[in-house]
Amino acid sequence: MPTKLEFATPEGRISLSIDDAQFMAYDAGELALRSMRDFVERMRSMGLGGLAESYARLQAQNAVSLMELREAREDAEALLTRKEECDVIADRLMPRLEALRETVTQTQTQMRESVERLAALSAACDCALHQVPGYRPPSRSSIIR
Repeated sequence: MPTKLEFATPEGRISLSIDDAQFMAYDAGELALRSMRDFVERMRSMGLGGLAESYARLQAQNAVSLMELREAREDAEALLTRKEECDVIADRLMPRLEALRETVTQTQTQMRESVERLAALSAACDCALHQVPGYRPPSRSSIIR
């Protein structure tokens, strides 16, 4: 079996070891869920750090947006318990909520694009691996060492 595979992907032509192609085809998503840091490091070692870093940034932005939304809810609840006027809530929170809404919308759009790129790369790796004569995917018990 060749130690490197060279093949076309939506990201362009790449050359990966069979281990790296298997990782991308079968394990990358699971590792990203378990440890974003390990995922980014592994992708960097494969020369695909930019794609992984972009995905990680979007995940982080999404987490920050969720925290900001919780804060805004807590602020609104605090204002309501003090029986302040609705105008105060609108003046203080509505601009903040509008900005958050825009951030969340942009982040979700970019995240969808990022996931689609990762999925297309994964599919290209799977396809390339199946072109190797006699290749069989690893068993689930051996995935992510």
